[in-house]
Amino acid sequence: MKWMLIVSGLLAACAAFALLRAWAGKGKSNKGEVSLMATVKRILTNGEGQYKGVFIARGQEVEFAIPAHIARQLQPGERGVLTYRGGEFVYFVPRQQLFEAEGEGQLRAVS
Repeated sequence: MKWMLIVSGLLAACAAFALLRAWAGKGKSNKGEVSLMATVKRILTNGEGQYKGVFIARGQEVEFAIPAHIARQLQPGERGVLTYRGGEFVYFVPRQQLFEAEGEGQLRAVS
Protein backbone atom coordinates (compact mmCIF):
# COMPACT_ATOMS: atom_id res chain seq x y z
CA MET A 1 0.00 0.00 0.00
CA LYS A 2 2.89 2.37 0.75
CA TRP A 3 4.33 1.83 -2.72
CA MET A 4 1.12 3.23 -4.27
CA LEU A 5 1.54 6.44 -2.29
CA ILE A 6 5.20 6.68 -3.29
CA VAL A 7 4.42 6.11 -6.99
CA SER A 8 1.57 8.64 -7.00
CA GLY A 9 3.79 11.18 -5.21
CA LEU A 10 6.55 10.69 -7.79
CA LEU A 11 4.08 11.07 -10.65
CA ALA A 12 2.71 14.29 -9.15
CA ALA A 13 6.25 15.65 -8.72
CA CYS A 14 7.13 14.78 -12.34
CA ALA A 15 3.94 16.44 -13.60
CA ALA A 16 4.68 19.58 -11.58
CA PHE A 17 8.23 19.68 -12.94
CA ALA A 18 6.97 19.26 -16.53
CA LEU A 19 4.47 22.10 -16.06
CA LEU A 20 7.17 24.33 -14.62
CA ARG A 21 9.46 23.67 -17.60
CA ALA A 22 6.63 24.35 -20.06
CA TRP A 23 5.75 27.60 -18.29
CA ALA A 24 9.40 28.74 -18.20
CA GLY A 25 9.83 28.00 -21.91
CA LYS A 26 6.84 30.18 -22.84
CA GLY A 27 8.70 33.34 -21.86
CA LYS A 28 11.15 33.00 -24.73
CA SER A 29 9.45 35.20 -27.30
CA ASN A 30 12.44 35.32 -29.62
CA LYS A 31 12.58 31.57 -30.09
CA GLY A 32 14.72 30.93 -33.15
CA GLU A 33 15.28 34.60 -33.97
CA VAL A 34 18.71 35.74 -35.11
CA SER A 35 19.82 39.38 -34.94
CA LEU A 36 22.91 40.54 -36.86
CA MET A 37 24.49 43.79 -37.95
CA ALA A 38 23.83 43.96 -41.68
CA THR A 39 24.07 46.31 -44.65
CA VAL A 40 21.27 46.79 -47.18
CA LYS A 41 22.66 45.80 -50.58
CA ARG A 42 19.57 46.36 -52.71
CA ILE A 43 15.77 46.31 -52.67
CA LEU A 44 14.06 44.38 -55.46
CA THR A 45 10.44 44.54 -56.62
CA ASN A 46 8.50 42.39 -59.03
CA GLY A 47 6.11 45.19 -59.96
CA GLU A 48 3.19 43.59 -58.13
CA GLY A 49 3.84 45.26 -54.78
CA GLN A 50 6.05 42.47 -53.50
CA TYR A 51 9.55 43.37 -52.34
CA LYS A 52 12.73 41.48 -51.58
CA GLY A 53 15.56 42.90 -49.56
CA VAL A 54 19.12 41.74 -50.13
CA PHE A 55 21.33 42.24 -47.08
CA ILE A 56 25.00 41.53 -46.39
CA ALA A 57 25.51 39.98 -42.96
CA ARG A 58 28.71 38.26 -41.83
CA GLY A 59 30.11 38.63 -45.33
CA GLN A 60 27.26 36.69 -46.95
CA GLU A 61 24.25 37.84 -48.92
CA VAL A 62 20.86 36.97 -47.47
CA GLU A 63 17.55 37.68 -49.18
CA PHE A 64 14.11 38.03 -47.60
CA ALA A 65 10.62 38.98 -48.70
CA ILE A 66 9.93 42.23 -46.87
CA PRO A 67 6.80 44.37 -46.35
CA ALA A 68 6.31 47.30 -48.72
CA HIS A 69 6.33 49.96 -45.98
CA ILE A 70 9.77 48.79 -44.83
CA ALA A 71 11.11 48.45 -48.39
CA ARG A 72 10.27 52.10 -49.09
CA GLN A 73 12.30 53.24 -46.07
CA LEU A 74 15.50 51.29 -46.76
CA GLN A 75 18.39 52.69 -48.75
CA PRO A 76 21.29 50.70 -50.26
CA GLY A 77 24.36 50.98 -48.05
CA GLU A 78 22.31 51.55 -44.89
CA ARG A 79 23.56 49.63 -41.83
CA GLY A 80 21.47 48.34 -38.99
CA VAL A 81 20.25 45.33 -37.06
CA LEU A 82 18.60 42.64 -39.19
CA THR A 83 16.42 40.15 -37.32
CA TYR A 84 15.05 37.02 -38.94
CA ARG A 85 13.57 33.67 -37.96
CA GLY A 86 14.53 30.81 -40.26
CA GLY A 87 13.95 32.16 -43.76
CA GLU A 88 11.41 34.75 -42.58
CA PHE A 89 12.20 38.47 -42.20
CA VAL A 90 11.21 39.88 -38.80
CA TYR A 91 12.51 43.49 -38.85
CA PHE A 92 15.40 45.79 -39.72
CA VAL A 93 16.33 48.71 -37.48
CA PRO A 94 18.64 51.28 -39.11
CA ARG A 95 21.71 52.13 -37.06
CA GLN A 96 20.77 55.77 -36.47
CA GLN A 97 17.45 54.66 -34.93
CA LEU A 98 19.18 52.39 -32.42
CA PHE A 99 20.34 55.33 -30.34
CA GLU A 100 18.02 57.74 -28.61
CA ALA A 101 18.28 61.42 -29.45
CA GLU A 102 18.53 62.35 -25.76
CA GLY A 103 21.69 60.52 -24.85
CA GLU A 104 24.42 59.06 -26.93
CA GLY A 105 25.55 55.66 -25.84
CA GLN A 106 22.11 54.54 -24.70
CA LEU A 107 20.41 51.88 -26.77
CA ARG A 108 16.72 52.14 -27.48
CA ALA A 109 14.61 49.04 -26.87
CA VAL A 110 13.58 47.43 -30.16
CA SER A 111 10.93 44.81 -29.61
